[in-house]
Amino acid sequence: MDAPAEDSDIKLQKVSADLISEFDTRLPLFLFRRQRSGATSQKVRKQVTAREADRLIAGCLDPFQELPQLLDPHLSKWISLLSSAFISSLALAATSSHSLSNDNDATNPEKEALVIPLTRAISKMIYTLCKIRGEKVVVRFLGNEVSWLEPLLSFTEKSQNTKTWEERYVGLLWLSHLLFAPFDLSTISSNDYDEAEDEDDNNKENTVVEGLDLQWEKLPGITVRVLPLAIQYLASPGKERDAAKALLVRLALRRDMQELGVLDAMVRWALKALRQKEEKTPYHYIGVLSFLAGVLTSSADTSDMDPYLVMVFHAVHGAAENAQESVMTSALARKAVIKVIRAVAVLFLRGHKDLYEDVVGLGLVETTIGFLLDCLEDNDTPVRFAASKALSIIALRLDQYMASQVVEAVLEGLNKNVLKDRKTPGKKDLSAVNPLEWHGLMLTLSHLLYRRSPPADQLTDIVQALITGLSFERRALSGGSSGTNVRDAACFGIWAMARRYTTKELLAVPTESMTTGAHAPGSSVLQITATELVVAACLDPAGNIRRGSSAALQELIGRHPDTITEGIWVVQTVDYHAVALRARALQDVALGVTKLSPRYGEAVLEALLGWRGVGDVDAASRRAVGASFGALTAELALTTTDYLERLQQSVCLARDVLKSLQARQVEERHGLLISIAGVFDGFPRVVGKHADYKNESLVGFVNYSADVVLEILADCNSKSYRRPELVAEAASRLIVSAAPILQAAMSTLGVQRSPTTILSGPELIEENAGEITQLVKALGEREGSVKEFVKLTRTYLAKWLLTQEPDLITPAADAALTMLIFSDDREREEIVKEWAGIVRHRPTSSRVATWGGHFSALAMSYSIASTLQTSQIKELICDAFVERWNTDPYTDVHVAVLQSLTRSNSKSGLLRDNTDIFLPLIAEGLDDYTTTAQGDVGSMVRFQAIRAAKALWTESPFGPLVEGLILRILRLAAEKLDRVRAEAQVALSLILKPDLRAPFLQTTFSSTRYFTFLLSLPSKLLESVSSTPIFANPQEWLCPLLAGYVSSADTGNEELVIATRSALLSHCLSSPVVTLDIVTALISNLRTHQKNDRVLVPTLEVLRFLFDMSVVSPEGVDWKKLCLLVQKAAYKTGNVRKLEACIGVYGGVVLQGEGEGKEEAKKRLGALMVHPWPRVRSAVVDQLWRVYSSGSDGEAGKGEMLLGTDWGAANKGSVQGLIKELGLTGA
Repeated sequence: MDAPAEDSDIKLQKVSADLISEFDTRLPLFLFRRQRSGATSQKVRKQVTAREADRLIAGCLDPFQELPQLLDPHLSKWISLLSSAFISSLALAATSSHSLSNDNDATNPEKEALVIPLTRAISKMIYTLCKIRGEKVVVRFLGNEVSWLEPLLSFTEKSQNTKTWEERYVGLLWLSHLLFAPFDLSTISSNDYDEAEDEDDNNKENTVVEGLDLQWEKLPGITVRVLPLAIQYLASPGKERDAAKALLVRLALRRDMQELGVLDAMVRWALKALRQKEEKTPYHYIGVLSFLAGVLTSSADTSDMDPYLVMVFHAVHGAAENAQESVMTSALARKAVIKVIRAVAVLFLRGHKDLYEDVVGLGLVETTIGFLLDCLEDNDTPVRFAASKALSIIALRLDQYMASQVVEAVLEGLNKNVLKDRKTPGKKDLSAVNPLEWHGLMLTLSHLLYRRSPPADQLTDIVQALITGLSFERRALSGGSSGTNVRDAACFGIWAMARRYTTKELLAVPTESMTTGAHAPGSSVLQITATELVVAACLDPAGNIRRGSSAALQELIGRHPDTITEGIWVVQTVDYHAVALRARALQDVALGVTKLSPRYGEAVLEALLGWRGVGDVDAASRRAVGASFGALTAELALTTTDYLERLQQSVCLARDVLKSLQARQVEERHGLLISIAGVFDGFPRVVGKHADYKNESLVGFVNYSADVVLEILADCNSKSYRRPELVAEAASRLIVSAAPILQAAMSTLGVQRSPTTILSGPELIEENAGEITQLVKALGEREGSVKEFVKLTRTYLAKWLLTQEPDLITPAADAALTMLIFSDDREREEIVKEWAGIVRHRPTSSRVATWGGHFSALAMSYSIASTLQTSQIKELICDAFVERWNTDPYTDVHVAVLQSLTRSNSKSGLLRDNTDIFLPLIAEGLDDYTTTAQGDVGSMVRFQAIRAAKALWTESPFGPLVEGLILRILRLAAEKLDRVRAEAQVALSLILKPDLRAPFLQTTFSSTRYFTFLLSLPSKLLESVSSTPIFANPQEWLCPLLAGYVSSADTGNEELVIATRSALLSHCLSSPVVTLDIVTALISNLRTHQKNDRVLVPTLEVLRFLFDMSVVSPEGVDWKKLCLLVQKAAYKTGNVRKLEACIGVYGGVVLQGEGEGKEEAKKRLGALMVHPWPRVRSAVVDQLWRVYSSGSDGEAGKGEMLLGTDWGAANKGSVQGLIKELGLTGA
């Protein structure tokens, strides 16, 4: 899991000032009408557009959810403005007939969707701010005028019938804030219960809440109205429940309400609601429990709830223990139960200091702790969070002895079902533990540390548990991870421990049981913890764990300076942002920290052989692990005197793990083989330029490594695995990486070979043909392990060069080249001829696929063709590709040929040295528009052909290579497929003037600016290109360009059509000459592509568009020729869209043309009026109406003849009569 290259919080910080400024500017205009000159007060709007409200919320506010604190300086101003506008809107509604709601406007539902009341828009904004910053922060800035209480209460009562819940939520939340008023509610209520406006007894009875035992006639009017309203929404499934709970808690705890018995009645009502025999929805119980939790928490500093503690505890705990279905099936209800029980225990502990003398209190606390410990293994994460936090809060209020017992209980839970690893002494086997319980226990331990509840003498077991949790992992049968939460909690625990305990306390922690593996004896607990955090920050698959480990490491080193090796440098290397990308953390960060101290490298290297390394589920990550394993091994070897022993130790470790794997563990096998390959890649760097190939240590390492390679290849050839492509890829990479070992083996055998030129396998493959040829000629007789290597590799590649797996083709081809390098001359020639024969001949069976690895392998073998005895071998290779291309029309074959030519060009020079042979193939690939049931499969060939052209232009951006392909590339740079257009953009940039390349590449390939650039391309090309005859005549390059351009302007996506047409229109408006060139090129394409509807129909549509825009000048256009070409396109066609485009062009010619062309267009419209398809006749009538309604040639009156008749359904006689009356003769 990688973070994006540029984090969203960084992007937000960059644009936050603009977003805030935009909201500041637009909010007053949104809320208030524009002031007239001389006006002293602003008038609030009655209604606003829903689109503008959504734009302010989604565009300006929602992005701040990543960094909500950025809004803090502006909340006071914004919320004050919103609240004042809200109240003004309420006042406006009270003094006018204006309604605050449009929900009843059933006569105009479209208006209801477009326009909303201002109060609703403000409620949405206030809720959004609550969502971003938290309601406790936002509610402080709401207005607190006591006079607003009753208008808000009336508004909330009326909003019960509205469709949107935000108004109810904001109304209830604001009311809870206004109840902070220091006056008795009886003094600010406008009427009491007995003086209610509605004297209907039935309605009065409805205001009384069932089960709430109160003397309603003695209550203030506000209380009488608030209680039923808040209790109604206490059972709501939405956010109104939270606001209703806050309102009820605030009301019940008011001193004047307590005197009237409201608190007592509400508590008894809540307890009775929990014990009801009639089952209700879970939301009812969630609301009741959240009310009890809120009342208990808010009264923490008072004795208001003391008389009810035991009663509340037994009622709530009883409901939980009895597993009441409606309560315990909901995670939110279980979380609320935990909050209530926690609050009761905290209040009880506050009033009862000596628990040992209070049997009831002691039993209550013990029961609470036991209940919370059981909740730590709950299936829902919020419940475990609540239980762990509750345990830490309760432990903080216990005496030291009882608090230590809580810690012991947590540590005992972490040791439950923990087994000893049979393979690794001293290592724990966590396969039997419950990952959910471990998360709850680890989180509890972290919260306890955060509140410094555990004494220092318990830190040994705590640190051991945290380190174990830092590497905890459990995978489900489906492959999903369930250990991320545990590791995250462990990071929090280490961070808390670093903050709460002193350096002296932590250094006093014994570490004898921890100094295993990569940890040196005598290391302090701080050093061990820091090392484990470094490992987690470099290797953990989850990005939040890597970053959490980095943050904890920074806290640990910052709080305890001079206790950790290279502490400051480690913090700078294992940076929070550096570990965001996993590939960077695995390779760059891990290598950087290894250079600081070998202890970190050894720990990372050991962990790479575990589940965070070679056992990772992601193949790309395992490849990065292999590279990191080799780089770290080389770096550690360079820090020791016996570097060969260190290399051999890493190979031996990986080999031992490899032998212990079961056949089904294919992913681990894949990672281990790549890791061994990584060690071999680092061998030349470690050995250096002056290696003594007679040295016994070197000879021993080379022989051991060669034996390992042969053993692995023999195993791959003899066994079958679950995912053979992974093993094949890893073995292919191992073959390539074994090249320096084989070179060294031949040097130790006395071959005349200079050791200074030994290269790693990947470096050898990247060498040019001349260097590889020199190496092959310098190698002597192949003997011993080298000969066996070639034999096994040839057998192995015979199977895997047939593959179609994309991830295997390149490694297999590289392995094939490595095999050829170490083969003798006779065998090398035999292999190349065999591959050429396979490539040349098309397989007779469709099930046999031979276009994968053989194509790439044969192309790579060109680099050593000079070493072969047959002089015509190069021609043989080229002829094989050309013959297969010509005889096999299969699209995938053409793609494979072009891929092979492109990839091998920089290495073997096959394409570069034979451009006269392969240039026609590339040109044909650029013109491939094959379409099957799968769609435009030819686009894959065009894409690869562009890459091949790009490979040629990179080395030689001039001459025949450019002239033969540029018009095709230009066409593809404007076509509708994004993938093809983007690749063609990069190719075109190679032949632009140097100062224009970067701006061109920075331009989005679907933008108006990009297409404008293409339409004026010749002036921006290199002089050697623009001076060619192709660009002397605009028609030469405009015709191919527009052949691709019209597809984007007609059949592309909506944004693409808009961009292309906008660019074309602007270009035509720049000059009449430019317009004439464009129209002439389009007319030329009509003639050239008469039988190709893919170009013909879009060209007609673009011509129609230019006529509609009235940019075509009558001068210079052969109108009659245009009409004849359009007539030919429409002749006997069944394509309705083409006919409609032709009709549109005819209409444009009639309006803007002149002479014979104009008359011809009228005749063609007359002919199409008798077309048998009604849709075509209707399209002709539309064009005729457009022609005659324009008033051209004084024929405006003829348009009236078209009215009043459905010409699509008219009979033939009526149509013929219309044609004669309109003068469309000659039809």
